[in-house]
Amino acid sequence: MKLGFLLPTMHSLDVNRMALDAAVRLGVDDVWVLDHMMGLTHPAVWPLFPASQALPDPDALLDPFCLAAALGPITDVPLGVCVTDATRRRGGDLARASLTLHDICNGGFILGLGSGEAESILPFGYDYGAPVGNVECALRELRSMLDHGQMPDGVGRTGLSRDGAKGVPQVWVAAQQPRMLRLTGTYADGWLPLPSSIESYREQHNVIKTAAAKAGRPAPVASLVPATIFGDSREHVMQTLDQVPVARLIAYYLPAATWRKYGLDHPGGPDCRGQSDIIPHAVDAEQLIEIARKIPVELVEELVWLGNADEIAERIAPFAEAGATHLMLGDVTGTTYAPEESARVLGDQLPRLKTLLAEI
Repeated sequence: MKLGFLLPTMHSLDVNRMALDAAVRLGVDDVWVLDHMMGLTHPAVWPLFPASQALPDPDALLDPFCLAAALGPITDVPLGVCVTDATRRRGGDLARASLTLHDICNGGFILGLGSGEAESILPFGYDYGAPVGNVECALRELRSMLDHGQMPDGVGRTGLSRDGAKGVPQVWVAAQQPRMLRLTGTYADGWLPLPSSIESYREQHNVIKTAAAKAGRPAPVASLVPATIFGDSREHVMQTLDQVPVARLIAYYLPAATWRKYGLDHPGGPDCRGQSDIIPHAVDAEQLIEIARKIPVELVEELVWLGNADEIAERIAPFAEAGATHLMLGDVTGTTYAPEESARVLGDQLPRLKTLLAEI
């Protein structure tokens, strides 16, 4: 199984250069940058995280396209964005940016596209009314621009090269619901889902393969994007989450229905869909701190994989049997430990995981 790695994408460029160097030494197959307008944590809560020692502002997110332009010429590893949305930028603009970056990046560029999240859209004045419709429109425009050099209506066009040695940039789509899965199969080269049950993953993959066959396209690469917190063991990570309860707040990216299974009210309200809807900055910081103490680790594990490399690999193996050929680590270990401990843990566990993935 191939391994992709998500870079911090936080200030500064040097932080990301160092992370890139470490990923290349590890032997990853591709590297990715985030597209978040704000961080995952309320800025008033962030000082309680050990990572704040090195990164004082959780909202110091770099522009992913600019960051890709800066890093692409210094590595031969493919570089992707995971993921942008089609609300802030239309297909023609995304195609131009992707073609430009595909030329700049030695290893080529991958455009990751999804329906977006409220925290990157609503606070900045964008309309969040039809996110999936925007994706459908953008994918149709992207496919036309990348494959034919022009928009579907034949007027808008690009003169940027599409037939060099690297071909055109790939488009990967974050999808889990039926309409987005069908769009992935119809237009995309890769699929970027969050983990679900093995049964759900297999069903989702089948929807994509069916749509791809109907469109006369190859089935997209089947990936998996688990959030992970590494440690010497799962028990070690659980002890850390007891010592740093605010780290459990990542659970607010789960829907309210999942919280109710544990007898808890979601801070985003009873109808919150989790990742799509939650804006941590809009919730009172003291309320978040209080909620964090009540979140059981079992709720966190509905979203995040905890443990050492062997334990994480155990979680991955059934997905490989269901068709996954690519793992893209959305690792949040660095937010959970102090910088020195995080470096130690990842230095121990990531090489071991890479070895184990080669055997899957």
